[in-house]
Amino acid sequence: MLTTPAPARLGAAVVSLAVLTSLALGACSAPGPVAAAAKESSTPQPVNEKNCGRQLHFDTPPQRIVSLWPAVTEMLIALGVKDRVVGQAFTDQSPPLAEYADAYKSIPVLATNSVSREPLLNSRPELIVADGEYHFNGTELPTIDDLNKLGVQVYIISSFCNGQTTTGHVADAATDLAALGRITGAEGTAKTLIDAQATELDKVAKKTGGADPVPLALVQFYDNALYADARGIYSDVVERAGGKNIYDNDLPAGQYYAQIAVEDLAKKNPGTLVYLYNSEEDKAAQLAAIREKLPTVDAVKNNRLYPLPSTDFIGSRAVDGVRELSTLLHP
Repeated sequence: MLTTPAPARLGAAVVSLAVLTSLALGACSAPGPVAAAAKESSTPQPVNEKNCGRQLHFDTPPQRIVSLWPAVTEMLIALGVKDRVVGQAFTDQSPPLAEYADAYKSIPVLATNSVSREPLLNSRPELIVADGEYHFNGTELPTIDDLNKLGVQVYIISSFCNGQTTTGHVADAATDLAALGRITGAEGTAKTLIDAQATELDKVAKKTGGADPVPLALVQFYDNALYADARGIYSDVVERAGGKNIYDNDLPAGQYYAQIAVEDLAKKNPGTLVYLYNSEEDKAAQLAAIREKLPTVDAVKNNRLYPLPSTDFIGSRAVDGVRELSTLLHP
């Protein structure tokens, strides 16, 4: 794991002092929560699940689950286990998709940003599902090993396991859905959701298959500094959407994001910029910063500036990211 936070979640990581996807496939083409999409087994069996190099074991499906990121919360809602989610955090980082909004609002909020040790443990979770291992640094929250000793198991979204952040890809969403389906006893619903994802991705592939990839930079300003995201799931979303990330080969070895100089981006002069944001307020601020600091870049001069929620690169929301970005790049 990197020792500094990824720019797509910089605000979250700074607030949490970390040292370091919905599954909705779009309002026009996606089903809403599909709790009744498939009949689940009435006699769940013990489950052993490997995640991020750790072995998770459940004798019975966990009845008390905590989500540490909005896109993760949406995945759990989609699986039909909302009533078992006893807490969520970072709720100020990404507004839920419309089809999940009501269910999302009904889940207790442990913290609008990072959650501290006491409220997390007071929620008595059996399972914590998180967007990365950076939460569990032993400072604000116990380490994963310490939580295991307390009888709490942790599942990390596969694209952000330590050591896998530069190799993650959109297909990890199906891996996570299948695993969480087995863990929660919602395998039938998970399969329905995975099939819907595959159908949506196939549609995008057919649409963009004959088009030339659009060169672009995936960027975000944070604390007056400019960052680029590339490699891993970030570039996979871009490629599946019919683009080509110009920073794929320019970031430091082993990193999927890095601070870059405004002058470097201006020199590369991409014709398209995709900027990540965490809220509507942040969206406006990102656009303003780009226009102010990069006025000579062709993307700015030609108004090819495309916003994308930063959470569209986490879990099942990556499928939404592919669809949304493909529409922007290849209308």
